[in-house]
Amino acid sequence: MTLPDTLPDALSDMRAANLHLQATIDGLRQSLEAAAAEADRRITRAQSDEAARIGDLTTTIHQMRDQLEAQQQTHDRALQVERAGAQAEIGQLKGSIDALRLTLDSERLAAEQARLSMEADHALERQALQQQIQALRDQMEQMMGHSAA
Repeated sequence: MTLPDTLPDALSDMRAANLHLQATIDGLRQSLEAAAAEADRRITRAQSDEAARIGDLTTTIHQMRDQLEAQQQTHDRALQVERAGAQAEIGQLKGSIDALRLTLDSERLAAEQARLSMEADHALERQALQQQIQALRDQMEQMMGHSAA
C-alpha cells in the first residue's frame, strides 16, 4: 500500500508547485502591470513636457511673426513717408525748373529784344553818321569848289 501513500504526497507536491507557479505568475503580472503603469506615467509626462515645449515654441513663433509684421508695417509706413517726401521734393524741383525755364526764356527774349534794339539804334546811328559824313563831304566839296574858283 505504498502506492496510495505516495499519491497524496505527489498531489501535494504538485499543488505546492502549482501554488508556487501561480504566485510567480501573479508576481510577474504585478511587476508587468507596475512597469506598464510606470511606462504610461513616463509617456504621459514626456507627452506633457513635449506639449509644453511645443506650446512654448508656438508662442515664440507667434511673437516673432508679430514682431516681424510690426517691423514690416513700420518699414512700409516709413517707406510711404519717404516716397511722399520724394514726390513732394520732385514736385518742388519740377516747379523750380519750370520757373527757371520761364525766367531763362524771358531773359533770352529780353536779351534778344535788347540786341535788336541795339542793332536798330546802331543802324540809326550809322545812318546819322553817314548823313553827317555826307553833309561834311558836301561842305568840303563846296568849300573846295569855292576855293578853286
